[in-house]
Amino acid sequence: MEARHVIRIGRSAAAVACIITAGAWTSGPAVRAADFRIGIIGLDTSHATAFTKAFNAAEPEAALQGMRVLAAYPHGSADIESSTSRRDAITAQVAAQGVEIVESIAEVLKRADGVLLETNDGRPHLTQIRPVIAARKPVFVDKPVGGSLAEVIAIYALAERAGVPIFSSSALRFGAEPQAVRAGAIGPVRGCDTHGPC
Repeated sequence: MEARHVIRIGRSAAAVACIITAGAWTSGPAVRAADFRIGIIGLDTSHATAFTKAFNAAEPEAALQGMRVLAAYPHGSADIESSTSRRDAITAQVAAQGVEIVESIAEVLKRADGVLLETNDGRPHLTQIRPVIAARKPVFVDKPVGGSLAEVIAIYALAERAGVPIFSSSALRFGAEPQAVRAGAIGPVRGCDTHGPC
């Protein structure tokens, strides 16, 4: 993983930390940031490893101190080769950071105050997030939020009705170049087209 990607993930982790810990005070019993337990659903993307390293570092950034990833459920997409082929390696990397690998989303929820939904495929997200919202756990949903616009709308509607904080973003927004553009480096932006490798 290149250094720029790690920096973006670190900044993204700090933003996620702010959202999920703030959510813990509004969606359930008060939890001090120093005691904040994080669970991960889906171990088929390098983001799961990067977030775990950021939160579980021996000396984490100030915004992440006292927060740890404690449990993870590895299963996400069942039919995307790039997801299924790397799940075991990513699971091993996350476990090596002191994370307990569990057999169900319910087990993650028993051990976590907030959740990172990291399944690389957006199609399972609606199904996976339902128990998270029912348990009133603040949640970060890695992109894509859902498999379709209808699913994205349904996810946000569920969270809104339950009063559960939810946040989604690509780590790219925290990179130096997008932040410079946001600060006016190229003048006012009236529109933008973006694309990725897929």
